[in-house]
Amino acid sequence: MFKQGSPKHDRRLIRLIRQLLSHLYTTLTSALIACALASPLQADEAAPTIRLTNGHWPPYMENTPPHYGVISQIVTLAFAKKDIPVSYGFFPWSRARLLAEKGRWDGSVAWTCRKKLLKHFHFSDPIVAHNYALFHRTSMDFDWEDVKDLESYRIGLTQDYNYGEEFEEAVAAGTISADVTTSDESNFRKLAAGRIDLFPMEPAVGMGMLKELGLSGKITFHTAPLQSDYLYLILSKLVPESERYLEKFNEGLSELRASGRLEELITTSLPDLPARYLVVEDEVQCVE
Repeated sequence: MFKQGSPKHDRRLIRLIRQLLSHLYTTLTSALIACALASPLQADEAAPTIRLTNGHWPPYMENTPPHYGVISQIVTLAFAKKDIPVSYGFFPWSRARLLAEKGRWDGSVAWTCRKKLLKHFHFSDPIVAHNYALFHRTSMDFDWEDVKDLESYRIGLTQDYNYGEEFEEAVAAGTISADVTTSDESNFRKLAAGRIDLFPMEPAVGMGMLKELGLSGKITFHTAPLQSDYLYLILSKLVPESERYLEKFNEGLSELRASGRLEELITTSLPDLPARYLVVEDEVQCVE
């Protein structure tokens, strides 16, 4: 049978229970507050990674760690200035564009300004200038000044590349004979074999590919540029965070340029590149 204690003993027991409950409430409350304060910090520490499609266009972009080409390295460092990590997926160029356009990836590295891309993408500030030159066989006596001078030649083109408005209008009008394929390497092989006469390509990229293909002694290029433009990061308009990412990237890129780090990366990676490639005119933007 239960034996009831004295009133004094009961009061002590009640006081002890109250103290235990008060201590438990204080401990739980402190723990909840600490979790609430810690969550934002953890979110900041584990910033979401921006996912960008990429392609094979060495020495600018290539699936070779750790930097994946000099333009990829610049993009990575610009985002790193704002504590945003980057991951790359490498695809054929047409697929790289399509995956970013549909929002399956956040964006793509790196593209020239084109009206049809502006419908689907936000363009960054220009990263670096670049030109296309006309490659031809060393055995061919070739000179040109105007797009009309190219009408008698068979010209190889690569799908989804931008060769300049005047040239592309001539192709669309049929005044220039164009043979389009999906591979730069295929165009160089066709050029060496005499199946095409000319192939427009960025000089640094073209000379590197010719070396890899063993065609350096057979093909050269004319120094007059067919097209001059800039390379940009593009971010899909279907990705909700794209404008915020764009703002952060442009800020980071500006810091790299102002510090001289961008010029250092270009001149170190591409020592034979003309100095004009480093010049970006003020307020050059790709907009509709």
